[in-house]
Amino acid sequence: MLRSAWTDRRTRREEMAEGYWGKYWRRRVSRRRVLAGGAAIGAGAAGLVAVGCGDDDDDDERPVATAAPDDEPTAAPDEPDQPDDAATATAAPTEAPDAIKRGGTFLHQKAAQNTSLDPSVTVTDPLWTALTYNHLLGYSLIEEEAWGDAATSWEQPDGTTLVFSLEGGLKFNPEAAGGRDMTSEDVAFSYSRFPTSLSELGSEVNQLQWGWMGVDRGASFDTPDAQTLGINLAFPWASAIPSLGSSAMAIVAKESVEAGGGHLKDTPNAGGGAYMFDTIDETANTYKRNPNYAGHSSDRGRFTAEAPYIDRYEDTIIADLVAQETRLIAGDAYVLGAVDKFKAEELSGEANVEIYEGPANDHAIMELDGFKWAPHPLLREALSLAIDWEGYIDVVLDGEGIRGAPVGPAFSQVLPQDEIRQLQQFDPERARQLWEQGGGNEVFPDGLVTVIPTFVVSTRHIDFIAQSIEENLGVPTRQEPADLANYVALATAPAGQKIWHYFIAGENSLSTIPDYNALTHYVPNGYGAIFGGVYTFDHPLSAAYPEEIIAVTNDIGVELQSRYDLQGAAVDPEERKAILQDLQRYIFTNFCCVLPLPVQSIQRYAMGASLRNVPGVPDIQNNASMGYRRAQNMWIDA
Repeated sequence: MLRSAWTDRRTRREEMAEGYWGKYWRRRVSRRRVLAGGAAIGAGAAGLVAVGCGDDDDDDERPVATAAPDDEPTAAPDEPDQPDDAATATAAPTEAPDAIKRGGTFLHQKAAQNTSLDPSVTVTDPLWTALTYNHLLGYSLIEEEAWGDAATSWEQPDGTTLVFSLEGGLKFNPEAAGGRDMTSEDVAFSYSRFPTSLSELGSEVNQLQWGWMGVDRGASFDTPDAQTLGINLAFPWASAIPSLGSSAMAIVAKESVEAGGGHLKDTPNAGGGAYMFDTIDETANTYKRNPNYAGHSSDRGRFTAEAPYIDRYEDTIIADLVAQETRLIAGDAYVLGAVDKFKAEELSGEANVEIYEGPANDHAIMELDGFKWAPHPLLREALSLAIDWEGYIDVVLDGEGIRGAPVGPAFSQVLPQDEIRQLQQFDPERARQLWEQGGGNEVFPDGLVTVIPTFVVSTRHIDFIAQSIEENLGVPTRQEPADLANYVALATAPAGQKIWHYFIAGENSLSTIPDYNALTHYVPNGYGAIFGGVYTFDHPLSAAYPEEIIAVTNDIGVELQSRYDLQGAAVDPEERKAILQDLQRYIFTNFCCVLPLPVQSIQRYAMGASLRNVPGVPDIQNNASMGYRRAQNMWIDA
């Protein structure tokens, strides 16, 4: 079955295989064998879970049994390349019958067990944070509206002050702080942890999510009474409210953190969410209702006034992606994840499968190691000119994509497609000239290295980039395999010690704001430093590096960060749009140290057909945008 606003089916896989794909790949003389298995662009655990991405959807740990990248980015709804109805094509949630059925068990599945249970540290599995913790709010991209969770209301009296009123009757679960009342002091404590979690616990939660309220940067919290929280921002930030939807913004019990030795890495029940961990082992996690959870004072968006409709969750660990698909078809699982259009067509005839589709809002990037590439502007430009961007859309995205940009395609601030094509061109002859002029073969005498994940299905996006570089520059790429345990470590290795020259990934844990989707990869205080190695002397982690390493990227990093900070402080929407568009042009014309990759224009998501009130695309997968993991009004018609 298919839930969609799209009706155009266009070309089939067989036709596409005879087109650009055949021309590009059959003529290849294989000097480097490509490993089987890998990650789809942007897949949460497979995408930049690696990079300590954000945490939500990201997160998306969406292992998908498809032949194409499973989390391909996004569609600009207002672009001429889109179908005529693209601007309104947000897939509608399943229409709920009159009689809601309460109870039942949500059958979830994932590829690997959690790496940590501390929401301020890990971002690789958003389900447990969504179920077992309260957050101040969630934010819907579809509705462009924030809905209060622990907060009933909020106001912003000035550019650097936020004041929240909390629900009455909030309590922790019985295993957290004895089930006591939750207060504004707990929220302040939880949000004050991020700087220490970064410096001492190796947090994967990106600074762009919390830097504006970082106590290490001058922010502070006021708690005049148990139900009032004031946040005094370190600096004005236009995206403060939607960023609080991130699943990292979980409200934790101080007593649990102290009992864990300053962290929650091994503490399963430290919150007050609607559910609690029931069991955790190598085969699955199960969740039961939190008896202390009282719901909300009113229905708000996908939050319910009463307790959520579903009784239990079972999250089974299924490493084999084909087995995951088989379980969905059999009705033994309710989530498969993002699928390509061919897999969607195949699954849409299955009685136990529902396909949701609509304009995507993801991104994909080719991160360059700033330490290696920053001193060589001609080589960076040559690399970009060597990639056939339209061919990437034809081959990797099956002809169903648009040009990517440093701002996600669902946002009005994204550059028009025509301008992106002018800024990001394919010119092999010019690429070779610049490579020779810049001494590329002397700078990189052994060719290039990238990382190829071994824990999801398709890596043709990585294959295509490597092939483009080899054919158009004569430079081979060695693909270094990495399992899930090593993937993050390789991505975030210290500056000057990375084994790779470029790294293809994506991360959409906070896809609700243009600052994060996709700018998080470009600026030092995002992933630009910890992932891309673009450090500045004033970066919070700069003390860990010798001055000579930071000096390589400081000037580029300062320029990127200052432009980013300027847009974040802009209150006027048109002023902010102009700044963001200028920032995008700067990134495209300086080629450092990220090259935006084309992204899918349509996202498809495979879910169980018995689910009702499933959030539509693009909200469906993302915790921050109130996806299925946080949709308390979702229920099972079984």
